[in-house]
Amino acid sequence: MKKDSFVRDALVLTLITLVAGFLLGGAYGMTKDRIEEINNKSTMEAYAKVIPADSYDDEAYADALKQATDDGTIAANHAGTKFYSVVAAKDASGNEIGYIVKASNAGYGGDDIVVVGVSPDLKITGISFPEALPETAGLGQKATEPAFYEQFAGKGMNLSVKKGGGAGEDEIDAISGATITSTAVTNSVNASTEFVQDYILNKK
Repeated sequence: MKKDSFVRDALVLTLITLVAGFLLGGAYGMTKDRIEEINNKSTMEAYAKVIPADSYDDEAYADALKQATDDGTIAANHAGTKFYSVVAAKDASGNEIGYIVKASNAGYGGDDIVVVGVSPDLKITGISFPEALPETAGLGQKATEPAFYEQFAGKGMNLSVKKGGGAGEDEIDAISGATITSTAVTNSVNASTEFVQDYILNKK
């Protein structure tokens, strides 16, 4: 009897473990899909903020992005900036009206991911953040405030960060107490405009 009881208990325990594993796996799958859905929505919203367009083509310059990543020149020029994606923003007729680059650079608390809009004449149309920055509240987090990110719109290539205010045409005012974050975002912006120039426009 004891042997039969042991076998029965073992089978019940195994069944419970299998059911629990199945339920957890299903929950993980649904959670993962939901996270991807949210991230995709956030990215699309970030695209629309920097270049409103009728469509966004994420395949047109995928090979160019890979080549730039493999070459490593832009990353070396801009403190290790990493590229995630590039899309061609198009109007209703399918004409390219600009380019959007998703990139990141190491800030104070981690990688700061930024979406950068670049016009065909290499002017920045705007920047946005598709996810929360891993930065200190009240300091690096201020990069997500208009007083900082709106500075980029209309500016060109090779921007530098200026402490103390009074930024010139090719400069960005640093966030007080968060120069590292300010520099990280600016590095990603500079890398994005260089990518568009060297790997898209110069190849046409």
